[in-house]
Amino acid sequence: MNRTQYFVSFTVLLSLLSCNKPMQLDSYDVIPYPNQINYAEDELSISKGVHIRSISADSVLLYDFFREMISKTGHERSLFNSSPESTPLLLSYVEDMAEEHYKLIVDKEEIRIEASSNAGLAYGFQTLMQMLPYSDSFAGLKLRCCEITDAPRFSYRGMHLDVSRHFFTMDELKAFADKMLTYKLNKLHLHLTDDQGWRLQIEKYPLLTDKGAWRLHDKNDSLCLKRAGEDATFAIPEDRYKMQDGQKMYGGFYTKDEMREFILYCKKRNIEVIPEIDIPGHFKAAIENYPHLSCTGKAGWGNHFSYPACLGKPSVYEFIEDVLTEAAELFPSEYIHIGGDEVNKEEWMKCPKCQASIRKNGLKDEHELQSFFNRRIEQFLAAKGKKLLGWDEIVEGGLSPTMTVMWWRNWAPNTLRHAAENGNDVIVTPDFEYYFDFPYSATPTQKTYDFEPIPDDFTPKMKQSILGVQANIWTERIPNTQRLYYQALPRMQALAETAWTAKENKNYNSFKQRLVSHCAKFQKDNVFYHLPTLTGFDEKTVFTDKAAFAIHIPSADINVYYTLDGSAPTPEDVLYTHAVEITQSCKIRFRAYKGHVYSKIYESTYELQVCAKPVICKTKAGLRRQYYKGRFHKNHAVKIENKADAETVVANFGISDFAGEENYALVFSGYYNAPTTGVYKFFTVSDDGDQLFINDQLLVDNDGSHGPRERTGAIALGAGLHSIRLIYRQIGGGAAQTVMVQTPDNEKRELNASELFH
Repeated sequence: MNRTQYFVSFTVLLSLLSCNKPMQLDSYDVIPYPNQINYAEDELSISKGVHIRSISADSVLLYDFFREMISKTGHERSLFNSSPESTPLLLSYVEDMAEEHYKLIVDKEEIRIEASSNAGLAYGFQTLMQMLPYSDSFAGLKLRCCEITDAPRFSYRGMHLDVSRHFFTMDELKAFADKMLTYKLNKLHLHLTDDQGWRLQIEKYPLLTDKGAWRLHDKNDSLCLKRAGEDATFAIPEDRYKMQDGQKMYGGFYTKDEMREFILYCKKRNIEVIPEIDIPGHFKAAIENYPHLSCTGKAGWGNHFSYPACLGKPSVYEFIEDVLTEAAELFPSEYIHIGGDEVNKEEWMKCPKCQASIRKNGLKDEHELQSFFNRRIEQFLAAKGKKLLGWDEIVEGGLSPTMTVMWWRNWAPNTLRHAAENGNDVIVTPDFEYYFDFPYSATPTQKTYDFEPIPDDFTPKMKQSILGVQANIWTERIPNTQRLYYQALPRMQALAETAWTAKENKNYNSFKQRLVSHCAKFQKDNVFYHLPTLTGFDEKTVFTDKAAFAIHIPSADINVYYTLDGSAPTPEDVLYTHAVEITQSCKIRFRAYKGHVYSKIYESTYELQVCAKPVICKTKAGLRRQYYKGRFHKNHAVKIENKADAETVVANFGISDFAGEENYALVFSGYYNAPTTGVYKFFTVSDDGDQLFINDQLLVDNDGSHGPRERTGAIALGAGLHSIRLIYRQIGGGAAQTVMVQTPDNEKRELNASELFH
């Protein structure tokens, strides 16, 4: 690559806090971690500033981009005042490097970034920016000389953002893209349409945004407003409202001109913007304004999901193809995502036109009808130069070899395996590890970091099908950027390290240490993020004499304030300094603060109890187990007073007898023999939901539809027999059920059969 070089000189007077002695950085807190870094003993002074000395003549966009990026690093003072004494930063194009690879060299005379593309130079520049301390003066700063040779593990390194449930402005999207670039993420999947709002201008169908982009408050808006009373990160910005037809409506949309400008903004950052037009389900915002699109001529909800597009009407295909035509013309991305998940197929079962289409096209069922639709849309997109991308439900009913699959359902691992065996490209985006709208209690940062996206037993050919990884942010309960960054940071950095850094170079302890300086930057930039979790306490503590409220605070610069009156804690309340003795029942609410950033409100309940008296009765070994066939969405839907479909006696809790079965409930009942008097903790792990009762008291509430999740409860028991009952539900997907106990002065363990009777 022979490119004419010309010289551009400007000073980056990288000012830091003044120091009494020279500073030298001996190692660098770069995220994602470079795949090869070799340190030297020499050092380079940058105390006089840095100037970019060389750039190619055909890369004016890159020159402007570097100026823009530097202005956002906090090093604004005297940024562009050239100085002959400043340290040169040489940008150099090298022919034999791959697209996103770069080399960064710090020697005694200069800094050099080498790459074959603007993307590589931009990534090297981001690494350099992370190597510099984030402060107000670079006086006396010396960098340790090093050579970094770096390249990504995966070509697809993505973030998904749902702008349908809650809307984000163009400025907010740009700020999000900047953070993606910092961590070398290169795909932004925008979820532009759903039941709750249509966010993209479609000229042929103006009602999609004139009406479909606006809504009255839904239940998630109401929940956010309720939570905002104690936590401003749930507040809905006022600029998201407008008066329409005499009503205050929430929403917003992007014009094509706005989206073109944003696409260019992202292109400069090597970020591809991938649009998602969710079809044929999650289509209510369209159907409400063009009701002929549904099977019944109206919008509405089935048992679980909204009415889908009717796949038996030619006019529906025409509408969808018109929308996709405008999207394909607007977005230069390789892919268009069509969603394809959570389709209410029951409507197709009742629709004469859909059933006629099934018969006409020789299809077996509604799954194959959706597959037929997907293939037709894939062919249509291919004619527009686009590839079809969809959630892993598109595997059901048959998959063409050229579709690209986003695997998200942990409980359906065979869809990942089937797609890889079929040779389809796959992007790994699992629900349990990469859904950043989940609370940190369910998906802590380490869980995201530790997940390995390529199964060990994949063949080399199957491994080649894995294009990369993506994290998803669904925004039902994320109405503003404070909440967005609380949910995303630092899990985004954890994802980025998996996406970029070779598996063998990852180390979570190293990641945690490097993360400290990044959080300091967020702090100074007034960016919200998730503070390290407070630990050392239980949500509920049962005691018979006295107890202690004690917590572990992970950092000395974090303050914790607490209240005893049920109010939300603020820095005006009591500062936690040491363990607090508890002698009566109470609820303590507490929250961590670090400058403008604060945590969720934690609650710890203390309950003074008298040990429950045991019962005296004749018993036999084992538990009575009742089986109920059906789809139960909550435990109260299981009518345990009714005759069970089957009943037996089993030795212990668990569901090993029901491997692979879906849609049923189990009720275990009997007695637990407490070996000694004292406080007992019981734990359940379930997928889906369960509830544990001791002495007819609900002790562990693990109800709801969820993946594997642990819940706990405590109770004071006298030595002897106490009634125990567990209700468990399974409604599809993964399945798990375990009961554990922690007896007084003993470790947590699984219950054993010798303790259970009926």
